[in-house]
Amino acid sequence: MNYFNVNQVRFFKAFLLILVASVITSCVDLSGSRSSYRKNHSTQTPPQKVATASQQKKAIATKQGRVYTMLGGLGLFSKGMYRLSDSVNDTFHVPANSSMWYNAGHLSQQIINRYYKEKVHTPIILVGHSLGANEQIKVARNLNAAGVPVDLLVTVDAVSQTIVPPNVKEALNMYKPGFVPMFSGLKLRAVNPQATKIYNVNVGEFKSVKVNHFTIDKDDTVQAMIMDKIDKVLVDGNKKRA
Repeated sequence: MNYFNVNQVRFFKAFLLILVASVITSCVDLSGSRSSYRKNHSTQTPPQKVATASQQKKAIATKQGRVYTMLGGLGLFSKGMYRLSDSVNDTFHVPANSSMWYNAGHLSQQIINRYYKEKVHTPIILVGHSLGANEQIKVARNLNAAGVPVDLLVTVDAVSQTIVPPNVKEALNMYKPGFVPMFSGLKLRAVNPQATKIYNVNVGEFKSVKVNHFTIDKDDTVQAMIMDKIDKVLVDGNKKRA
């Protein structure tokens, strides 16, 4: 069994122990569903102003692309990815689909097929938390093998698979080091630093951010930084393709 497989086995063992403890104390919604998340999130979010038709038309005209978010574990602790997808849809009016980490192969093929069917290519953005972050790096590698570029890769507390392939133009890595290796975020490295610009952001250095591996994806500051980066990449990507 290689090092990565050993790490994954340890990760699952630790994850299951935490899950059992959470169930016993009734702290976790076992549905892990998007509907339950949206209901809870909507009660905490103030009403948003509805954009006018002209504003929506302008947004659609200037922001084209696709964002793919990926959840880790059983989806119980990565619901910040749902929130991010909703924010991208509502703010930028671009498709933002969420999937589970074990669907990385299917997602890779889906992106590859769409890329080669489209006549005009728009920015591709991959985002993931925990195991979802690890697998999004794998998705980027699959796309690299197929000759498909990735405009932005965002990893939130990736714990392995931290080498970024050269088809990724930019990578934003939000991480928090910890005492437990399986739940300790790591820095990313590029296969080709000339081709890939990597931003490693240790959120543990921010006094206002109090998070751990299971809450980092839902933090307001982390969400805002990711949204800001997505905004810039969508704008720049569309300018270059204009």
